[in-house]
Amino acid sequence: MGRVFVGLVGLWSLCAGCQWSSNSSSGLTSLLRVQGGQAMHGSIAGPAATIPATVTLSTVTLTIFPGVSNKPIHGVVGPDANAVALGVAGDDAYWLVPALSPETGDPHSFDYSASLSLSPALTSSPLLQPDPNDPSTLLLPLSVRAVDATGNFGSASVYTLYLKPQGLDGTLVVSLDWDAPVDLDLHVQTPILANYDAGFVTVWAEGRSAEPKLPDGGVDGNLDFDSNEDCQIDGRDLENVVWTGQPPAGRYIVRVDAFSLCGQVSAAWHAIAYTPQATLGEASGVLTGAATRGAPTAGAGLTAFEFDYP
Repeated sequence: MGRVFVGLVGLWSLCAGCQWSSNSSSGLTSLLRVQGGQAMHGSIAGPAATIPATVTLSTVTLTIFPGVSNKPIHGVVGPDANAVALGVAGDDAYWLVPALSPETGDPHSFDYSASLSLSPALTSSPLLQPDPNDPSTLLLPLSVRAVDATGNFGSASVYTLYLKPQGLDGTLVVSLDWDAPVDLDLHVQTPILANYDAGFVTVWAEGRSAEPKLPDGGVDGNLDFDSNEDCQIDGRDLENVVWTGQPPAGRYIVRVDAFSLCGQVSAAWHAIAYTPQATLGEASGVLTGAATRGAPTAGAGLTAFEFDYP
């Protein structure tokens, strides 16, 4: 085990400041990047499977977006393998992640954890595959393989990542998705003219914080669905506020509120605002139990980002 740890640390030091690169010889043009791992040049499908060890990967929702960063994953590898290789078959690099903590109750298996990031150029990749059940969705097959201390590989376990389209019909859309069976709520503070007493309107699961008539023909957005309401898990893990008419002009504030983690330890989230012409703002993060302590009122939660429309 010590040889693997030392070798990986040495390799990581060469890549401490890695960014997406156009240099194919560096191995950093891959679609996938793994924080806490070392890039290895070549396709993950290349090494022959010579050991019986297997690996699991846990992330409840496998929805992805171009440029998404720090999507947490974890799992168990074994028996007698203490590293994990992750990558997409056909990509120009894969990533080696150490698994150095013995699994509770099984000294021959080890826990690993890492964070995934995906290239902003994901949508143009020939490695994406159409979803036979949903023509609007593309699939990215993520291969995960066990690796032992002498560099022998196990067979690949393939997990499907789902590239969801930013294709909701609307003049303006704000979306929130997350990766665990928890009850998160999207709050969008929308502007109205300053001479209105309310000052702003917040669109969220309980309705609106105020109901003024918007001036100059402006209309307010509507929440399409309160996902996982009161921990009644529906598997959607996605909420959208959509405008179909002319949104009011001004500053918008997008917030993410953790109503309940429903017994989970944490949840990673991704929020984005876009029009048919452009992305107006985007952010990602992780919420833990501390985020559930505030009152679930309009404007609750942490501020993900702000943007101006038009």
